[in-house]
Amino acid sequence: MSYEFRKPPKKDGVPSGWRGIGCILILLLPVLSYGIALFLLENVPAVGRFFSDATPWLWGTVPIPPLLLKLTSLNGLWSWLSHQNNLMLELFLAVIILIFLSGFISMIYAFMYRAVAPSKYGPTDAPPPKRRGKRKKYNR
Repeated sequence: MSYEFRKPPKKDGVPSGWRGIGCILILLLPVLSYGIALFLLENVPAVGRFFSDATPWLWGTVPIPPLLLKLTSLNGLWSWLSHQNNLMLELFLAVIILIFLSGFISMIYAFMYRAVAPSKYGPTDAPPPKRRGKRKKYNR
C-alpha cells in the first residue's frame, strides 16, 4: 500500500455536454435533412423540375443488379426497394441538404466560440510587440 499523494489527471477532452450535443446532431441532422428533402420534393414543384432536367437517372425505382437478386435471404429488402419510387432522388437531395445544414451549424458554432473563447494569451504570456513605422535599411 502506498500513502503518497497523487494528483488527479487533467481532463483535456471535450466536455460531456458538447459530446451529448454532438451525438444528438449526428442522429438528428440526417433525419431532418431527409424530411426536408421529402417536403421539398412534394411541395415545391421547381425542385422536382430542376432534378428531372438535371438528373433523370435518379427518378424511378432503385436498379438492383441481377447478381444481388439471387441472394434469397434479402428478398424482403429487394421487394421493399422495388416499391420505393424516387428513393435515389430523395437520398441525393437529403445528402445535399445535410451538407448545407452541417456547414450552417458549424458557422453558428464558430461564431459562438469566437464570442466566448478563452483569452489568446495565458497569465504568463506577453502580447507580441507592436511595430510602428517602416523598417530602416542599413547600408553596409
